Formats: sequence, C-alpha cells, structure tokens
Amino acid sequence: MRHQIRFHCFAVLLSILSFGLLAIPASAKTVTVECEENTISNALKTLDPQANNTVRVIGTCKDAIGIYDFADLTIAGVATGGKNAVINSLNGNAILWIVGSHVQIKNLTINGGSWGVECREFSICRFSGNTIQNATGNGVQIDSADATFTGDVIQNNTNYGLNMTASRVRVTRVTVKGTTAGTSGPGNGVEIDSGSTLTVEQLTVQNNQGAGVSLIGGSNLTNRSWAGPFLVSNNGVGGIWVTEQSSADLGGATSINNTGGAGVVITGNS
Repeated sequence: MRHQIRFHCFAVLLSILSFGLLAIPASAKTVTVECEENTISNALKTLDPQANNTVRVIGTCKDAIGIYDFADLTIAGVATGGKNAVINSLNGNAILWIVGSHVQIKNLTINGGSWGVECREFSICRFSGNTIQNATGNGVQIDSADATFTGDVIQNNTNYGLNMTASRVRVTRVTVKGTTAGTSGPGNGVEIDSGSTLTVEQLTVQNNQGAGVSLIGGSNLTNRSWAGPFLVSNNGVGGIWVTEQSSADLGGATSINNTGGAGVVITGNS
C-alpha cells in the first residue's frame, strides 16, 4: 500500500513539473544590428520565433529579409543624425517578406527591391514612421493579412504604391505619392482589391501616374473624417474609382485636380 501511495505521489509531482516546464514562456530578447558589422537576416537566425523579440537597426543595411512564423517581432530603426536607419535591397530582391507572423516595423527607410514590403498569409503587420520607396514592383503588398500604418510615407514606387488583396488595412497620417506605371500595374497610389477593406484616418494620395485610389472586386473604404483630412489630388487617371460591386463612405474626402478621369468614378454596380 505504501509503495502504491509513493508511486502515485511521484506521478503527480512529475506531472506538475512537466506542466511547469511547458508553461514557461519563451524569454524576450533584444539584439542590435550595426549594419557595417552584421545583417538583420543573420540576427533573426539567433532568435526564438515564439519569443518576444526586438531587433534594433543602426546605419545603412543591405538585405533581403524573410520573416516566417514569428509570434511577436519588432524591427526598429535607431535614428542617427536625425535620419532613420536604412535598409537597401540586396540584389534587387524584396526587402521584407513577412509570412504568418506578428510584426512591428518602425522608423526605417526601406529603399528599392522588387517589393519594398510583402505582408501575407494571415500576418498582422504594424508599420509606423517608415519611408518605403523606389521599389521596382509594389511599394507595399498586403495579401490575406491585417495591417496598420501610422505616419508612414510610401513614395516613388512602380506598379502600385499600397496594394491590398483580401486584407484589412487602417492608415493614419499616411502619404502615398509618386507611383509610376510598370509591367504589372498602372501606377495607382492605393489599390484595394478582392474584398479588402481600408479604413482612412488621415491620408494624402497625390502625384501618382495612375488613379489615386482604386476599389475593385467587392472592396470597401471608410473615411473617418474626424481623424483628419483625406486628400486625393494631382493623379493621372482620376481621383477615386469605386468599381466591381465595391463601396466607399467618402464623407469629408477631397478629390481635386486629378486628370484623365473624374474626381470620383462609380461603376459596375458599386
């Protein structure tokens, strides 16, 4: 009988210890990348993807960064001389390719690449204080994901500035400008496609070769006018297009001085 009691107590203790080990959270880690000495890609290899991780970036890096299945990752630029840290494309590849991850991208200049940023496959991406520019493909692509932008500038990209498919996005104090036409797109500033939703809390879309804003494929835009102005101006193929059973609440928006089309165009059962 005593042996049975001892065995039972030992089994209970072992179960408690095992549960405790399983319940211990992965430890948070912060690493600093000085671009002259290391790369962000190499730094990510040292991290536990299930932990809370922060990568601080100093200087001007050249990289193509794949982020897969990170639970909580922040990549933050450290300003020097009043300028953001810079990530230039490595060999023309996409700079940030984010898949199945929760990521914050802060205070960086993301320059060049076939894509500046791709956020996809159920990722949650939070952008703030970045400049995303000079991509030969889309500046930013959000595909089957959620994203927020706060105080970002998306400029001088090819095909589309901000392109979203089957996604939910909120923009706050954002500027999209200078997009040019390419082999895969007409140079629209903001493209909202495939049932995507865009919530606007102050947005400027200007000087794009194509349309300023285009909604297609049952997509939706809501302007929260109380948050600040929504200005669409000086775009080459009209201001705001609402087509293919899409919808838009444009209360408080201003669409002005757009050529090649009206300020607002509504077609296709929208």
